[in-house]
Amino acid sequence: MNPENKTCQSCKQNFVIEPDDFSYYEKIQVPPPTFCPRCRMIRRMSWRNSWHLYKRPEALKGEIIFSAFPPESPVKIYERDYWWSDAWDPTQYAREVDWNRPFIEQFKELMREVPIAAHSTVNAANCEYCTNISWAKNCYYTRAASYAEDCAYVIWDNASKFCMDSHMTDKCELSYGNVNTDRCYKTIFSVNCEDCQDVIFSKDCIGCSNCFGCIGLRNKNYHIFNVPYSKEEYDQKIKEFNLGSQNSFEKLRQQAYSSWLKFPVKFMQGLQNSNVSGDYIYNSKNTHHSYRVKDTEDSKYCLNILNGPTKDCYDYANWGAGSELVYEGLVCGNQSYNVKFSWNAHTSNKNVEYCIWCSSSSDIFGCIGLKKKQYCVLNKQYTKEEYENLIPKIKEHMAKMPYVDKIGRIYKYGEFLPGEMSPFPYNVSEAHELFPKTKEEALVEGLMWKEEEKRNYNVTKNSADLPDHINDTKEDIINETIACEHSSNCNHECTSAFKIISQELQFLKRLNIPLPRLCPNCRHYERLSHRNLPDFYLRQCQCSGQKSSNGIYQNTAKHFHSENPCSNEFETSYAPSRPEIVYCEMCYQSEII
Repeated sequence: MNPENKTCQSCKQNFVIEPDDFSYYEKIQVPPPTFCPRCRMIRRMSWRNSWHLYKRPEALKGEIIFSAFPPESPVKIYERDYWWSDAWDPTQYAREVDWNRPFIEQFKELMREVPIAAHSTVNAANCEYCTNISWAKNCYYTRAASYAEDCAYVIWDNASKFCMDSHMTDKCELSYGNVNTDRCYKTIFSVNCEDCQDVIFSKDCIGCSNCFGCIGLRNKNYHIFNVPYSKEEYDQKIKEFNLGSQNSFEKLRQQAYSSWLKFPVKFMQGLQNSNVSGDYIYNSKNTHHSYRVKDTEDSKYCLNILNGPTKDCYDYANWGAGSELVYEGLVCGNQSYNVKFSWNAHTSNKNVEYCIWCSSSSDIFGCIGLKKKQYCVLNKQYTKEEYENLIPKIKEHMAKMPYVDKIGRIYKYGEFLPGEMSPFPYNVSEAHELFPKTKEEALVEGLMWKEEEKRNYNVTKNSADLPDHINDTKEDIINETIACEHSSNCNHECTSAFKIISQELQFLKRLNIPLPRLCPNCRHYERLSHRNLPDFYLRQCQCSGQKSSNGIYQNTAKHFHSENPCSNEFETSYAPSRPEIVYCEMCYQSEII
C-alpha cells in the first residue's frame, strides 16, 4: 500500500496517510480520516476544559454549584457525587434511532437532555476549587492532576507534594514556579529538569543540586550560570542575591532567561525511547507525532498520555492507564479497549463508539451517562442480536446521511464529534490554549465563545504597594484584595485581582520567595511561554562545526561532522522563528557537561 495525499476538509491543507496508517484503520475497521492531524487535534481538544471553573445551577434542584461547564453551555449538569450515584437512571432518556435524520444530530439532542457531572473529580479530599483531579487531598485551585497533596495553583501534575504555581510536574516536592519538572525537590522557577534539588532559575538540568541560573548540566552541584563554585562561595553568592526581594528576584530571573538562550537545546524533550517523534516523550516505543506521552507503544498523534501502559492508539488525548486501541478518544482511559470517537468514556470500557461520560460498559454506541451497561444505542437497551444487527445499519446511515456543520464540513462515520457541538466555548477549551483563535474566527466556525466576565473586586492594595521583601510581609496580607499587575491589559484571562491564601504565604516564607504580583491566571500563561506547543516542524541542526549557526554558542567538544555544518534533520516543536539554538541528539550530547 502506498502513501496517499489528502486535502483536509477543514483547513484545506494537504496531509499524507501513510501505509502504516491504512493498516491501523483497517485493523480497527474505520475509514481514513478527512481532517488533517492538526485539525483533528483542535476538534478533539475543543471538547475539554482542563482548568476553568464556573458557578451555575444544577438540574436537580437548581442549586448553584461549581462546574466545568459555564452558564452558556447547553448541557444539563448534576452535582458530581449525585451524578455518580444510583439515584437516577440515564436510560430514562432512551430513544429510537430516527432514520430520517443524521445520527449525530440525534446524539446532539440526547446530549442536551442527559445530565452530565458538573466536573471530573474522583477520590479527592479537601480539594477546594479543583477539577479534573483524582486521588488528591488538601489541594487548592489545582487542576488536571492525580495523587497530588498539599498543592495550590498547579495544573497538570502527578503525585507531587507541597508544590505551587507549576505546570507539567511529576513527583516533585516543595517546589514553585516550574514547568516540566520530574522528581525535583525545592526547585524554583526551573524548566525541563529531572532529579534536581535546591535548583533555582535553571533549565534542562538532570541530577543537579545547588545550582542557580544554569542550563544543560548533568550531575553537578554548586554552579551559578554554569560556572562552578565551592560550597562556601556558592552559599555566599546566594545570600548576596537576596532572593526574598521582589526587585532582586525579578532581575535575576530575567538574567537567567536571557542566559538560557546562549546555550543549545535538544530538538525534543525525551528519555529512554525507541523510534519516536514529537516532544515530551518518555519510555515509549514506535510512537510518532505525539506530545507529552509516557509508556506508550505503537501509537500516533497522541497527547497527554501520562499513565501507561498505552498501546495501539491513534488520535488519543488525556489518560492511558492500560488502554489499547483507542481512536479519536478524549479522556478515555483506565483499562479501556477499542474505544472510538468518545469523550470522557473510561474505566474498563470495551467496544464503545460515539459515547460521552460512560463507564464500565461494553458494546454501546451513541450513549451518554451510562454505567455498567451493554448493548445500548442512544441510551436504549437492546438484546445482543438486536444490537449486532443495528450497528452496521447505523454506520451505513451515517455514511448516506452525514451531519454537516455550519461551514459545510461533513461528518460521516469515522470522524470525531463536531467542534460546534462541544459543551465548552472555544476560548474555555484546551484547544484555545494550544491553538488560539479570535472570537471572530470561532464564531464563523459555529463555535461558542465566552465573553470576558466583568469583575468588580474591591481592591484594597495595588501590586506596586506590596512589600518588596517576603520577610517584611505581615500575616494580614491574606485579608487584602490585590490588584493584578496586568490590570486585565493582556490576553491571559486576567482576573484583575487576587488574594494570597494562608497556605501560600507560609510556603513563600519557607522558600524565601517574594509575593507574586500577578493573578493566578496570568502566572499560568506566563509559565506556558516555557512550554512548546504540539506543532512540529522539519528543521536542520543548528550546529555549524565550531559554533552554532547564529554564532552565539561556541562548541566545547569535537563533533562527528568535524568543522562542517551538521546535516542532520529532525522533527521538532521548536518553530523556526523561536530564538533557541536547536541541536540534533548527537551534537547536543557532545555539549552536555
